[in-house]
Amino acid sequence: MLFSFAGCSAGTAGVRTLPPVAPAALSPSLPAHAIIGFSVDTPQRAATAAKQGIQTTILYGAPPAPGTPLAKAFKAHGITVVDGSVSNVLFAWECHRTHTVAPPPSSYAYNPYCRTDFNPHVDSPKVVLRDVARILARDAKRSSVVGYWVLDDWAWWDPGSGRDLLQKIHALIAQHAPGNPAICGFGAGVGKPGKVEWDPGTAANYSNAGCDVVGWYNYSPFGRRHPSLGKELDWRMTALLPAMSRSLAKQGWKLQQTPLYGIGQAWGGSFDKRDYQPGLTRGEMLDQARAFCKFGATYVGWYAWDDSGYDKRTETPNNSAAISDGIAAGIDACRRVWKT
Repeated sequence: MLFSFAGCSAGTAGVRTLPPVAPAALSPSLPAHAIIGFSVDTPQRAATAAKQGIQTTILYGAPPAPGTPLAKAFKAHGITVVDGSVSNVLFAWECHRTHTVAPPPSSYAYNPYCRTDFNPHVDSPKVVLRDVARILARDAKRSSVVGYWVLDDWAWWDPGSGRDLLQKIHALIAQHAPGNPAICGFGAGVGKPGKVEWDPGTAANYSNAGCDVVGWYNYSPFGRRHPSLGKELDWRMTALLPAMSRSLAKQGWKLQQTPLYGIGQAWGGSFDKRDYQPGLTRGEMLDQARAFCKFGATYVGWYAWDDSGYDKRTETPNNSAAISDGIAAGIDACRRVWKT
């Protein structure tokens, strides 16, 4: 996932909205079929996302405290929260590892996972578990929290090093927030037809004892310098989804037992000021969401309403009619699949 917190301040011009839908109930866990969006982190974005059909948001920062404007907006629009703070702690631990005991291959000029050991106090599994316990204690007072995003991007040269720790984190969540799932994220790339942009080693962090839900976040290639609509890419992920499934199955994953959350791309165009993110048309977003749900995803959602790489020209769910249309089409397609 894009590990970031701040973002742009786009308006809502041109955003297509769905007909009114019943908001998700503020319950201790996710509903049977949740529509989940990343980084719905302002009252304005909450209003926009709710009109687009979003029921739950994943926040990398702390869930809003009761009585704050964002908490009031979530309550008004029936939006619940999956707390991403646990993944932040795990990221800091893995970052520390890559600057100490698991450095990148010598062929790299710098550490591509994290340039600096930005939070060196997270220097042991014991500290990770202590910080996670503090997060759970804080969230016990925030009724909007319905789950935990526990795993995000991982250093590809250090596969599986988070597996045992994730199991201990899962045990803490089960003890202190029973019913709230631990969602483990695994990322891949949307490539050209027949090409699989996925590192099988990424799956090594998975275990049945560590993850209640598996989230697949699959995006178009990063770092392009020229505009591209991504027309050459296989948004149906024909070869990619089976490859991810095979890798996780080797670690014990079974779709029937551990649900799948399909996370599509919801931003395109100018990105990080000098690059272009390929995409994004309504049809591409529809193909991606429908592919996830036909493959068996119980939940569907998109990244993201906010990101530090966005600039004023980035097309996002906050300002793009095409992206808003793509979200609506994807939700409709998945609901049709779920009905059958």
